[in-house]
Amino acid sequence: MEGFERVQSWRQTSQNMSRSLSRSRSKANWGLDNMFAGARQLSRTCGINEDEEALKWAAIERLPTYDRLRTSIFQTFVETDEHNHEQKFVLDVRKMDLNDRQQFIDRIFKVAEEDNERFLVKLRNRIDKVGIQLPTVEVRFEHLNVEADCHIGSRALPTLTNVALNIAESALGLVGIRRAKRTKLAILKDVSGIVKPSRMALLLGPPSSGKTTLLLALAGKLDPTLKVKGEISYNGYRLNEFVPQKTSAYISQNDVHLGVLTVKETLDFSARCQGVGTRYELLSELAKREKDAGIFPEPEVDLFMKATAIEGVESSLMTDYTLKVP
Repeated sequence: MEGFERVQSWRQTSQNMSRSLSRSRSKANWGLDNMFAGARQLSRTCGINEDEEALKWAAIERLPTYDRLRTSIFQTFVETDEHNHEQKFVLDVRKMDLNDRQQFIDRIFKVAEEDNERFLVKLRNRIDKVGIQLPTVEVRFEHLNVEADCHIGSRALPTLTNVALNIAESALGLVGIRRAKRTKLAILKDVSGIVKPSRMALLLGPPSSGKTTLLLALAGKLDPTLKVKGEISYNGYRLNEFVPQKTSAYISQNDVHLGVLTVKETLDFSARCQGVGTRYELLSELAKREKDAGIFPEPEVDLFMKATAIEGVESSLMTDYTLKVP
């Protein structure tokens, strides 16, 4: 009897173990089925989103060139009770309001330093993908000498009397009469160098060593009363062969702006005065090559480039970008 009871208890134990194992397998299979079902649902959703985005790009490609360069895909998130729903729609970049621009900047540049570098790489990759070479400028200056005729003694002081005498002497100088004693002051003497493109150059020197004079000379903004010798060239062209003010600019250490404007209004005003430069021509060529190659750009990169290439807007996306990324 005892042997029979032992055999029966062993059978019950084995049956319980088999039931528990079958339950565990069914739960594991149920979990795997859910996981694969979720993956299939996610892939199906991604496929639908990609198809919808491709249809939107196709609709943009059918627009005339003028409208195509001002239309992009704007991505936003709609909050619901369960989760945030991503939504993309075709938008005219000229109709972006303050909330749209702020939402775009906050979404793309969450961490200003890291996200800005990634975004700039995306911009460069888009241009390189279609083989566009951005124009570069190399500045050369050889044997540059800058001299000034200065008064000596008490005549060099900025007094009212000296100003009146200088005006009188300037009038006499027109007929060849010079009475004041002057001396030549060498500000720059035999300076040569090269400013390579796509690089940042740091100019160091003690006070009154000629740093500002050198920068003004390279920008073509020296005082006409100074005597300049030597050669300055931009990509092999001398300063008298083009307008250097359209290629370079000297930024003074003194802030010159309207005190009644806010920082944002000042940047917007400066952007409107400067214009968009060659950004529109670059965008036009870029869109043409991408259309021929069948390439769809990233919506964020495309929207940013188109929004910053529009002239005459009251508030530019570039201003919001400048305020976000110092």
